[in-house]
Amino acid sequence: MKKVVLIMVCALFNITIYAQQSKTTTTHKTTVTQPEKAYFALDTQQVSFGRLTIGNAKTMEVKFTNTGKKTLVLMDVYTNCGCTTVDWPKDPFAPGKSGVIKITYNPTEEGPFNKAVWIYTNASNKQEEIKIEGFVVEK
Repeated sequence: MKKVVLIMVCALFNITIYAQQSKTTTTHKTTVTQPEKAYFALDTQQVSFGRLTIGNAKTMEVKFTNTGKKTLVLMDVYTNCGCTTVDWPKDPFAPGKSGVIKITYNPTEEGPFNKAVWIYTNASNKQEEIKIEGFVVEK
């Protein structure tokens, strides 16, 4: 009789521990996989313009997607020099929707260049950076 009671107590103890672990794991997964904000995901964070000649501007496009749960808004996009201009969509992006940021570089002097474009959004990752680089040669 004592053995049966001992086996029952051990079984009940194991079931309780297993149930506790399952609850903890499920709660943790729910928290991690379901953010309640927009998320700004870039296809790339580095753009190579390659070899350019002075005075010949070149435009490259960078695709982005709202991979979050709320509407994404690009609030501001700017660069660190006057030789780079940026055109970005001003409309909001629903979850799962994509858009394009157009970056134009107008080379004015010879040599390598490394510039940056900063994007500010309402997403959980509020700021992202795209680095642009290339090499300018004389005409």
